[in-house]
Amino acid sequence: MSLEARNMQPRIARLAPFLGSPLFESTLWGHEYTLEGLNPDLRRRIEDGTFKRIVFYGMGCSSVVSDIVKGFFLTHEVPITVDVVNDYDTDWFISKNVLKDPATLIFIVCYSGWSVEPCLFYDRMKALTGNKNLIVLTGGGKIQKLAQEDGGSVIQYKLRHADREYPLYHVQQFFSIFLDLFHKLGITKTAYESELKEAVSYLHTTFDSAYIEKARAIASKLSGSRIAFLATAKWYVQLLKQTTMFFNEIAMVPSHRNLLHEFSHTEVAAYSNPSEKQAIVVFLDSEDDEYTKSKVATLHKLFGDKSIPQNKNIEIVQIDIDQDGFFKKFYTTHFFMVYVAFFLGVQSDVEGRDLISIAAKNPWWSAESISAHPRCVDIPGQLSDDIQKSIELV
Repeated sequence: MSLEARNMQPRIARLAPFLGSPLFESTLWGHEYTLEGLNPDLRRRIEDGTFKRIVFYGMGCSSVVSDIVKGFFLTHEVPITVDVVNDYDTDWFISKNVLKDPATLIFIVCYSGWSVEPCLFYDRMKALTGNKNLIVLTGGGKIQKLAQEDGGSVIQYKLRHADREYPLYHVQQFFSIFLDLFHKLGITKTAYESELKEAVSYLHTTFDSAYIEKARAIASKLSGSRIAFLATAKWYVQLLKQTTMFFNEIAMVPSHRNLLHEFSHTEVAAYSNPSEKQAIVVFLDSEDDEYTKSKVATLHKLFGDKSIPQNKNIEIVQIDIDQDGFFKKFYTTHFFMVYVAFFLGVQSDVEGRDLISIAAKNPWWSAESISAHPRCVDIPGQLSDDIQKSIELV
């Protein structure tokens, strides 16, 4: 990048070298995990087609990857039901009978291994099911230690370029790991390697200087705004959570997501005459139906006309998802929005705090832990009392 790293906040400076080729190529690194800790009997039952449903539990970035997998299975008609649970109080997400069903495979996805909620979910599943049909997918940490002590199944991430503070930079690689894993376990017929390679070639061609400048221009237009991301259900599930997280965590711009049609029945009213700058970013797929396209056109008419005084603090931006095939659509849009978030992060120049670590009570992401453990591979299952207290005392 032309901007010098020393002029950026640390999280932005670390993202800068990843932009472009390293991000694109990481979609091909789906082999950076180990199956050594997977119980042989459970592996055999998976390969024999015993399981008809997968339940993913994850928080933060881990839930992003789970949502992508759910959307991918739906769009590719993989014949297995996928549920994503984002709270250890499972009763409001899925019935206990489903969790106890011998045809249900449960994944706890927790990269740090130190998030409290996945550990609580682990304990609940242990009491409910004995964890016979449960796999912990993690970089290590407390949850790996719990599973290993119980003789449970663990699949461990082994990323070669793991960022110490932001696993969000590796979403695309986590997804490729799932694709490779599911193929190895016989859940899918392919790991989609040829499609991924074709998509990477397309990305290299598409992301020229003009395309990157387009991202910078959109970032300038969004500067100073609170942002609402809108899409139909397809991309709401697979794309908008990670996009929102990049804008909240990396650009540190207040952002949220909503289903396009639901927004038009509810939140749109708040844009009547805002006193502070607001932005609406609409993702429109070329395959969306005519009603959806008409609704997006209506939003442009409502908010794009600057001659209307009430629109002075409103920006509306449309992101066209018009590539061929899932992988080109998904990765082109994802990486384009990463660039937009990057440029916004440079502009906003906000110094970060330990808010996520403290609010989530996850000591692994604290400043003290990062200083004491600068690598994010083979995450230890025991941290010092001082690191744990740094979270608990706030």
